[in-house]
Amino acid sequence: MPWRDARELVRAAARVGLVLDEREAEKLLRKWAEEDEEARRIRRENADWDFIERQEERVRAALKFLVETGDLRTAAKLAGVSVGEMDRLRMKAGIPIVV
Repeated sequence: MPWRDARELVRAAARVGLVLDEREAEKLLRKWAEEDEEARRIRRENADWDFIERQEERVRAALKFLVETGDLRTAAKLAGVSVGEMDRLRMKAGIPIVV
């Protein structure tokens, strides 16, 4: 998450002209953390771990990163492949896109 704490989130909101109470910011951060964990759980449970483990080291590490973060672009950079190729690998590995 790009913000370390609620105060930082309040300051970021203010920079774009929004007013955010620190308590509301804390609630938002907790909610986002819960949603991130739920998405991670879904990706972990659906991933084809046998397929992932059979991949060469760089691709395997990128697929594991993708499972943990959902960040397709960074995973592609880690694997040294295009985003399109990483998406094909994601599908073969059974890693869902969770929104």
